[in-house]
Amino acid sequence: MNDDAVAPVIAVMLILAAAAMAFAVFNGVYIPSVKEAAEIEHLHAVETSFQQFSSDIERAVSDRKDGTALSEPVPLGGGDVFLNPLRSAGSLSIINEDIPVYYLILMTDDGMQFRNGTLVNISYTPAGNFWQDQGYRWQYGFLNVTKYGKRQVPLSYSNMTEVTSAFQKRGPLAAFAGSFGTVESSRNATHVPVYDENGNITSYGPRDGNCSAITINAVNITASPDHPFASGNGIGRLELGTRIISEEYYGVKSITIWSGMTPFGNATAGAWNKSFSALNETTCRSNILYNPDLSVEGFSTYMISQDVSPVNVTVNIVSIGIGAQ
Repeated sequence: MNDDAVAPVIAVMLILAAAAMAFAVFNGVYIPSVKEAAEIEHLHAVETSFQQFSSDIERAVSDRKDGTALSEPVPLGGGDVFLNPLRSAGSLSIINEDIPVYYLILMTDDGMQFRNGTLVNISYTPAGNFWQDQGYRWQYGFLNVTKYGKRQVPLSYSNMTEVTSAFQKRGPLAAFAGSFGTVESSRNATHVPVYDENGNITSYGPRDGNCSAITINAVNITASPDHPFASGNGIGRLELGTRIISEEYYGVKSITIWSGMTPFGNATAGAWNKSFSALNETTCRSNILYNPDLSVEGFSTYMISQDVSPVNVTVNIVSIGIGAQ
């Protein structure tokens, strides 16, 4: 056998083996690690989009304007790199919460009028993820990190006990919940005589402690019936639109606020009660009165004395629809 002929063959085989080894390491170690890094960056972008959309919701609730339209792009897929363009995918879903935030009950001459306010939860669920099956869910004003579609933990709080506590004290969660229900009043413009100590009329002024109208602002957030879901590996979009629905009521005898008995609902009802109490102490103290006999925890009733000074009631429902594209 000619050794000079064998040597080149062995050299070529060694080169091919080294190349195969390098290719295997490249595909088995380097590419996955690079795609994991790209996927982590993608999930961070999803998190940022959810935080921005949470701010959009808070803005729409606090502004209470008709015709507001806000949206945020959400990257549904990611993990693609120059040498491996394969992308993961994901989906967005908006679901109505089962338990209402509040119930608003008006007793009128025509019977009881019921209105309630609802919330939604918004989820991003990954598919074919190159790192971990990590998603996000917005609910009750805060953001959760989800794993494998089942487990979830708050992103900005240590645990759910801390979240519950946040609804009971000053802070962004309590402020957001409180903005779901407010009340305003109009002072009775009727002027009555003001007498001096001798019974002489000295001037005329507004009827003290009586209001002629109150406006109840109530927020209701629902999932868009046309676009509650979106999926793919491109750029999705979360969208919201607002609409003001005004309802006029005359001869209202009482107004009841009933919490949905969730931490969020209790914070909403608590803020509403403070708003009504402010009226009781100022412009409406003579004709809108708190009724302790018809009130318990999470259930407050205010009586309206239409005989003292007629009070018209306007309910402005701020309807916010949220969808995905």
